[in-house]
Amino acid sequence: MKMEIYIKITDNDGNEIIKPVTVDADIPDFSEFVGPDNFLEVFDAYEKAVLKARNKAAEEATEEYLAELSKKKQTTK
Repeated sequence: MKMEIYIKITDNDGNEIIKPVTVDADIPDFSEFVGPDNFLEVFDAYEKAVLKARNKAAEEATEEYLAELSKKKQTTK
C-alpha cells in the first residue's frame, strides 16, 4: 500500500504560492496485521514510513517557499 502526503501553500485568497509537493510512502498492507502479536511491529513500520514522508514533504515545501520568498525579495529591491 502507499500513502500520499500532499502539501500546498496558498495565500489568504486561496491562490497557490508554490507548486504542490507530493511524497509517497510505502506502508504495510492490512493483511500484514495478522493478530495482536505483531500489531506493534507492523504499526511501528507504518508510523516510521509516514513520519519520514511527512518530513520529506515539509522539507521540500519549505525549500519551495524559501525560493519563492527569495524571488519576491529580489524583485522588491
